[in-house]
Amino acid sequence: MFRRTAGVIAGSLALVVGVSGCSLLEAGGGDAPLSGLAACALGHTWQMDVEDMAGKIKSQLDAEGIGGDITLDGTQQLDWDEKGHVVITSDLTMTAVVTVTTDYIITVTKKQTGTTTGAAYISGEVAIPRDWDESELSIATTAETGGAPIEDGSPWPMPSLSFDDSVGLELTCDGDRLTIHPRGERTTQVWTKTS
Repeated sequence: MFRRTAGVIAGSLALVVGVSGCSLLEAGGGDAPLSGLAACALGHTWQMDVEDMAGKIKSQLDAEGIGGDITLDGTQQLDWDEKGHVVITSDLTMTAVVTVTTDYIITVTKKQTGTTTGAAYISGEVAIPRDWDESELSIATTAETGGAPIEDGSPWPMPSLSFDDSVGLELTCDGDRLTIHPRGERTTQVWTKTS
């Protein structure tokens, strides 16, 4: 998979209300209680549903005519505090095995490890990420066939495992379930509240 610098990420998230006049805090009287989507999403730790994500990645590749078997192992955790600061901790390995012909099978492996930090701002049902820092995040993609590496890497652009601050994030939140859909992407991430 390729890391998108103008699109998504690994995996990556910070949702703070405060852009273009939107704010989590009310002026004058101190901190206002969170309400609506912000009350549901902020102040919690979330775990990505990797099984759901693997199924969606497979569907996306199938739709592009690539097909193959997809596995996604590991975890991705989103810590999102009440002020909107975000830390995403990734330890994910995605493997795509694509049979081009019976004698030509390509295996692409993408590993995403480390942390991403930032801030994002909730306005209505959209979060606007800002100040993304991926300096502690590592994303490595390798491809091989018959045990030999493919020098140019994956022959196909692979879906992202996260998001970044280049696009708005469409959100839903209901109890212990949060969904994040980076605008312009096909895949909606599903997260489960752990605390």
